[in-house]
Amino acid sequence: MNRSIHRLFTGLTIGFVALAVMLGYWQVIAAGDLSNHGDNTQALLRDLTVDRGRILLADGTVAARSVSRKVEGQTVYRRVYDDGTLAPHVIGYAVPEQGKTGLELEYNNFLSGSYGVEPILERLRLRTAKGATVETTLVPAVQRIANQQLIGRRGAVVAMDPDTGAVLAMASSPGFDLAKVSTRQGFAEILKRPDQPLFNRATMGRYAPGSTFKVVTTTAALEANIGITPSTRFDDTGVFRTPGPDITNFGNARFGEHTLSTALTRSVNTTFAQIGTTLGADRLGATMDAFGFGDVPPIDLPSGQVEASGRMRDGDIVANDEQGEDVARIAIGQERLAVTPLQMAMVASAIANDGTLMRPYLMSRVLDRGNSTIRETRPEELAQVASPANAKAVAEMMSNVVREGTGTAAALTGFAAAGKTGTAETAVSGINDAWFIGFAPADSPRVAVAVVIEGTTETGGAAAAPVAREVMQSAITELR
Repeated sequence: MNRSIHRLFTGLTIGFVALAVMLGYWQVIAAGDLSNHGDNTQALLRDLTVDRGRILLADGTVAARSVSRKVEGQTVYRRVYDDGTLAPHVIGYAVPEQGKTGLELEYNNFLSGSYGVEPILERLRLRTAKGATVETTLVPAVQRIANQQLIGRRGAVVAMDPDTGAVLAMASSPGFDLAKVSTRQGFAEILKRPDQPLFNRATMGRYAPGSTFKVVTTTAALEANIGITPSTRFDDTGVFRTPGPDITNFGNARFGEHTLSTALTRSVNTTFAQIGTTLGADRLGATMDAFGFGDVPPIDLPSGQVEASGRMRDGDIVANDEQGEDVARIAIGQERLAVTPLQMAMVASAIANDGTLMRPYLMSRVLDRGNSTIRETRPEELAQVASPANAKAVAEMMSNVVREGTGTAAALTGFAAAGKTGTAETAVSGINDAWFIGFAPADSPRVAVAVVIEGTTETGGAAAAPVAREVMQSAITELR
């Protein structure tokens, strides 16, 4: 009898423990996912009664706010976006019927007041009465210039502060109006558009980088200590033989004897194909690793709204040092390379910052309703991709590109700029994805940029460089 009671007691104890574990999992660990799930009716009703905090731009401009009204004696709130076309992909939306995206989702715990002093309290959902305010790094004037430059085109712009990683502008075109998301009809119209306006090309669009990738190849060559310097001489015959199709220069040009510096300035494909072959997959892959290729950039946007860049195979990213690839073509930005504008902005930013890659970020700080700071982003180093000396050498060569090479259309008024153009062929003959990456001022960079223009007949120097020029000029003016 005692043994039976003991077994019963043991069974009940195990059952209670299992129940406690399951309740703990669903109420603490999985609470956030359940709370934000679009089909959670309780969450939809709760969202209507939460006075969400504001989202501010860098100058204090309100990008998102909540307004209240009475419905059958109950105070309910709805989200208002006064300039809903400025940065819709970054700000995102928080609409009960449509869910949440962008910063509205990334910082939902703060904006909805679901935060506490300790992480465990956040998991237990001890709430403050009001949502907190999220201040962003976006500079309105720079963001507007980026948007204006993309009108009528498909493409993206990312502008960063190379010293800190703060994102100054992030534009994706075509865009949409956050105000229209608030209604079912407006949201349905956005979804029906064939140009995919909800798709953030800046963080999710993946394109062949073309010759902008030569900045990575140049960095790898200098870092490898194999005797290549900016003054190393090469002899171009106009053709580089590979197991696949021959590699030639734009317009079938032949440059003869020239230096590495000239090769970057004139974007000599054959020379960089030779350098890539000399480096091999291991050494080129190591530099790609340092720049962040192969990993999802650690920017503060929701999971699923940022993509990794690198070598693609069957739709997946493979290791940067994967053997058996055509390294000559990788070195010139081809051979299944697919990169986002954010990743290429990080490349330009690292070179501008003496070889130090900083984590890109969008939230500068979070304030409670009493304007006390409860969270603040501190600049974070991700990697030293190159020595300061080698980064400076690459920067000087990029300055030549803008001064006298393929990127002259990016030249600024009153300041020197540095950069690299890229013209990536697409599956349609004569149609390219045009690129420019760079930074300014060249001698003391305040802004690093990446620009891509989809589906154009123009080169990167003609289509993307002028966009970068306007964005960099605006950023320098605003950041003085």
